[in-house]
Amino acid sequence: MPPPPRILLCPDSFKGSLDATAVANAMARGVHAACAGAEVRILPMADGGEGAADLVTHTLGWEWHLSDVHGPTGDHVTAGWGFDAVDRRAVLDVASACGLDLVPPARRDPWWLDSRGVGELMRAAIDAGAKQLLIGLGGSGTVDGGAGMLAALGVRFLDADGNELAPTPTGLATLAQADMGGLEPRLAEVETVLLNDVDNPLTGPQGAAAVFGPQKGMAEDDIEAMDAHLARLATAIDAAGGLRRPVETPGAGAAGGLGFALDCVLGGEARMGAGFLAELIGLDTAIAASQLVITGEGQIDGQTSRGKVVAEVVGRAQRAGVPAVAVAGSVACSEAELTDFGLADARALCDGSITLDQAMAEPARWINERTRALVKDHLARTS
Repeated sequence: MPPPPRILLCPDSFKGSLDATAVANAMARGVHAACAGAEVRILPMADGGEGAADLVTHTLGWEWHLSDVHGPTGDHVTAGWGFDAVDRRAVLDVASACGLDLVPPARRDPWWLDSRGVGELMRAAIDAGAKQLLIGLGGSGTVDGGAGMLAALGVRFLDADGNELAPTPTGLATLAQADMGGLEPRLAEVETVLLNDVDNPLTGPQGAAAVFGPQKGMAEDDIEAMDAHLARLATAIDAAGGLRRPVETPGAGAAGGLGFALDCVLGGEARMGAGFLAELIGLDTAIAASQLVITGEGQIDGQTSRGKVVAEVVGRAQRAGVPAVAVAGSVACSEAELTDFGLADARALCDGSITLDQAMAEPARWINERTRALVKDHLARTS
């Protein structure tokens, strides 16, 4: 009798449905339904967006901390972050402090929102002794250019009379100068790594306002004004000697301009989130010990190859010579395209047999079922 197959499960979240761990658990049930004796390892993945901090913390056994910070509307929220006390590394998601899901639909107007909670989380991690901050930039609900975060770290924004201004875009309407003198001095001793999967600049037609503003509730006819505001913010910081990299740096527009504040102002190192996290959790070693890799995300389409989790997992599996398959909410690719991409097989929850509403109502059930069928067919082909 052949030994049981060794199967690695490393999906991303199905956004709006299940987080990556829940997806992997549903897949595991499907694997065991197809082959009860299979040796299954669960290693959920992320690209630096929502859930990255929780994923890293629990995968690597770091400490989980909770901090009271200001949310994007100014209300207090409880945000979690992970800490490795041995190597003094901390991991946090900007979404936990300024995420779109923290903003009630009726208040989704970026002119009145800010990112100060991100700076407060950074301070909490530094207070705990962190010397490296891993910051996931996905899922923000703000377009403040990181002004709120910088204010929480000691930067003062002033009008022409020297009055301090609130760091929301509306509050900075009369911005005349930035005072960098109070910037948290301990930041000079902290390495900041930005986990990101976009290369948008701060301003312009591909900038934070134009591309991400409407997703966060900004009116289309406000884009030009917000773009001009972000440019004025950058000019004020530059005039105060606060820029360490050019405003045009790719990725500065990430997370509503938090990429600008973290990279161009604080000098953080931008990394592609999926690749960095794969290295951090030892994905290559796990793939090498497996005979089949199952990944997945909400939709596999033409954008999947651009820094997404599935592309990262499939690429590493190809290099290791291990077949990779996927389960997704939907698959908008032909079989030939999937083969070219490197997937041996892919199954969609919405494959014509159920509706989108059914898939969204019971995602774990259908992930389980599609995984069962996929594994059963794979084992039949390779036996």
